[in-house]
Amino acid sequence: MSIDPVVFFKILLVGYINNIASDRKLIEFCSDSLAIRLFLGYDIDEALPWHSTISRTRQLYGEKVFQQLFEKVFEKCVESGMVAGHTQAIDGAFLKANASKDSLEIKKVDTSVEQYLLEQIKANTEPIRPAAINRAQEEQQHMQGDKDEQTRQLKELNTRYERQTKQYEDMPGDDRKGKFLSNKTHYSPTDPDARIAVKPGKPRELYYSGQIAVDTAKHVITHAATVLAEGRDGDCLKTVINKTRQRLLQHGMHLKNALADAGYSSGENYFYLNQENINAYIPLLGGALIGSEGFAYDEQRDCYICPNNKILKGSGRIADDGKGNPVRRYYSLKTDCDVCPLRDKCISEKAKHKKVQHSYYKPELEAAKARANSLKGRRMKIKRSATVEPVWGTLINFTGMKRINPRGLSAANKCLILAATCYNLKKWMKHIVKDSNARLNALGKEAVKALNKAIEAILKSIEAGYSLKWIIRSF
Repeated sequence: MSIDPVVFFKILLVGYINNIASDRKLIEFCSDSLAIRLFLGYDIDEALPWHSTISRTRQLYGEKVFQQLFEKVFEKCVESGMVAGHTQAIDGAFLKANASKDSLEIKKVDTSVEQYLLEQIKANTEPIRPAAINRAQEEQQHMQGDKDEQTRQLKELNTRYERQTKQYEDMPGDDRKGKFLSNKTHYSPTDPDARIAVKPGKPRELYYSGQIAVDTAKHVITHAATVLAEGRDGDCLKTVINKTRQRLLQHGMHLKNALADAGYSSGENYFYLNQENINAYIPLLGGALIGSEGFAYDEQRDCYICPNNKILKGSGRIADDGKGNPVRRYYSLKTDCDVCPLRDKCISEKAKHKKVQHSYYKPELEAAKARANSLKGRRMKIKRSATVEPVWGTLINFTGMKRINPRGLSAANKCLILAATCYNLKKWMKHIVKDSNARLNALGKEAVKALNKAIEAILKSIEAGYSLKWIIRSF
């Protein structure tokens, strides 16, 4: 059974407005409401589309159609003067996927990989409730990389699991040792695009990551997208900024300030925003600028000076700190360290010289820190919290984003885009009603003033002795 595209999107908007995530419950809700039937164009005795038709139609339309609807509503907000454009608050949130970690399968590894490396994740090698259908593609069922890469990843995970076993109790509510779950070793056959992620103080679950940008003027959402819940929020910043800026430029607006939390902090992001002439009000992560205690950096000579007043020269190369971050390294001379009275306190007994390093993006990090600690930076931090966090709270708790029932990244993206569209539509409708009431009030006040002036003129004419007939003729 086919469905009119206009009716389809109207039904979805009703669902988001009334915080109904289930297609079955949504059709039941629409069927029982005379007002919604009138809105959809259905008679009282006419059957609404079957709930499975809604699901199939959602899969039929591409993301571009949903994006066009978002753009149309956003355009209405711009025309009503609700978008300033110069300052955008960016934030992300986990969106619960329609999949359970009880059905997680362990990924296949190279047959020559040592079996002892799988011992720590033995508690999660068999799913508690196997999925009826495995929707994962063949490459999603295997660990990435060759034998050596798989061995390296498993050793790294086992080291982390051993440390967790010594330091922590089992995660709350996790009777199957949920802390031993990783996207490197497990996948969901129910929804292969869902990723294992964890919130502080809660057990691991399967999520998508939602990213939004919100204009600080009237809290209109300027960009919304769903991505895989892996990596850091900061990995999405460039994409969010580019998409938001392009949308604003179409309406003659220019992005000048970007507000975000420390999850978006990185030297690469600060460098990128600086190149694009965008002021980044993003606080640094702890430890981003920490160096060796007592070692002073000489910017002019590009070297470090140790507490014993010896020079540590740079290697001239950009190295990796082991976490994927580019750093510059500086080394002391072995002859200086051999006779240094502070050697025992400075380096280990086996070390030949002292090594100090700092981020390749040190100037950008220092500028970002100074900007975030300034008076304007502190104000921007408050503005960010008051802008984007309430929007996420509304989307998750009142606009059907607490759990995404459709499966797959594309379907999840459609859901978030339409939820953001619904949010903007409600904001726009409230704005135009408020604006209309303000105009009516202004016209009413002007009418009352004119009537008062007319009455005063009539009374003065009567007091002056003019006849009523002459007064009426003069008006």
